Amino acid sequence: MNYHTRTQETHLSPLDLSSTFIRRTDLSRANLENADLSDADCAFVNFTGANFLGARLVGTNLKGADLTGALNLTREQIDAALTDSSTVLPDYLK
Repeated sequence: MNYHTRTQETHLSPLDLSSTFIRRTDLSRANLENADLSDADCAFVNFTGANFLGARLVGTNLKGADLTGALNLTREQIDAALTDSSTVLPDYLK
């Protein structure tokens, strides 16, 4: 008997959370690869361990957000966002 396994690729569009209000949400370990969070209100969001590869954070409110252990987050992304002294950055960006 010859068994043929067919795999299907799943193509998902990047998550668009631009201009949304998602304060105090738990997005820990979320895959935000290529997501658009521009102008989103993400104050006090738990982003612990989230993947930010290619995410757009222009004007994103990250005041009080917890980015501990965030993956692929860059200084450029943080500089484009709104942060304050209560924003918890991953160790590699402190």
